[in-house]
Amino acid sequence: MSKIKVCMLARYEPNSKHNGMGMHIRKITEYLSYRADIELHIITFGNKNRQFKKGNLNVHTLKDTSLLPFPFSIPFSVWHLRRKTIELNPDIVHAEGTSTPYSTAAALLRHRYPTLVTALVILTQQIKFYRGMNYIFAKLVNVPNARYVISKIPNIIAQSWYTKNVFSKMTNSKIYVVPGEGIDFGKIQDTQPHDINEKISIFIAVRLGIVKGIDILINAIPGVIKSVPDLKVYIAGAGEEEEKLKSMTKDLGLESHVRFLGFIYDEEQVNRYYKTCEIVVVPSRLDVEPFAPLNAAASGKPAIVSDKCDSSVIEDGKTGFIFKSEDVDELSGKIVKLLTDGKLRKEMGKAAMEKAKEYDWARTVDKKVEIYKEVIADFYERRCNK
Repeated sequence: MSKIKVCMLARYEPNSKHNGMGMHIRKITEYLSYRADIELHIITFGNKNRQFKKGNLNVHTLKDTSLLPFPFSIPFSVWHLRRKTIELNPDIVHAEGTSTPYSTAAALLRHRYPTLVTALVILTQQIKFYRGMNYIFAKLVNVPNARYVISKIPNIIAQSWYTKNVFSKMTNSKIYVVPGEGIDFGKIQDTQPHDINEKISIFIAVRLGIVKGIDILINAIPGVIKSVPDLKVYIAGAGEEEEKLKSMTKDLGLESHVRFLGFIYDEEQVNRYYKTCEIVVVPSRLDVEPFAPLNAAASGKPAIVSDKCDSSVIEDGKTGFIFKSEDVDELSGKIVKLLTDGKLRKEMGKAAMEKAKEYDWARTVDKKVEIYKEVIADFYERRCNK
């Protein structure tokens, strides 16, 4: 059986578990490399030039030799990526994310190779939550780059129908819908709950940034404890809002109800908390297919998510609840409903687990490989018809 030689352009940190993007890249490359019909190469940047194998994955790390500071070095980075890709001569080029320089290089290779980009976030919407230099860089560099890439690369993977509709207004490219995140369904099934003396009412593992809306959850707690006085909320994660959230918890007199666990590096330990809690709450102000509802569903737990989460695993009233973003009273009411109705909680958790089977990483990668085949066929068909 001939293999499809895939050249993936992305920031690759094999041991990174700090953020959703890092986790996404790590899982996608891991599961793609398991495939007998795929020869996977990833080109990334690091502190030195080197090539190594991680299992069946071929990693090519480039050192940017430009003496110019970032972002002035971007053209040189794009040139290095383009040159290395041509050297590898792949069957298809796949950029993960729309940030520069990886997606930029893919766009410039679109006439030479079949090309594909996975658009993981809608930067034009997310930018309003950025601060300081992150905002300036996004405004001046990454948002224009994302618009350019989406308009030029002929094949795009969107994470949901909502994101597809957004991107379709920016391009005539072919857009596929594949959930960007997945779960190790079997591994989660084998995970045992934590042996903890107290009941964990709510658990969430998330980066503690303003966009994730943990302050909304904390503001909802006073309304919940009127009906659930023994409420316990466990929050795992770290980020720029951490100290502010802790101060907020103290000011509201909620220290006996809220426990901050810090960032948990061990993925199994996180999954054990999902198995231990009663429900999961994801109050994001903007998100696209976040991990938490998927992990909750695979653990047999219903999740309450905001209407800005764009989580396809949550069907309102069936696998969880959806509340209007920023509406603290509605969130409080739905938390109380689930925590005080064990039968409903169990029914929703069972339905969520069944739905979660569709999001196993192996299935997600199967869909991407089928897209690779279609993109390659379309590329050569167009070339023959010219």
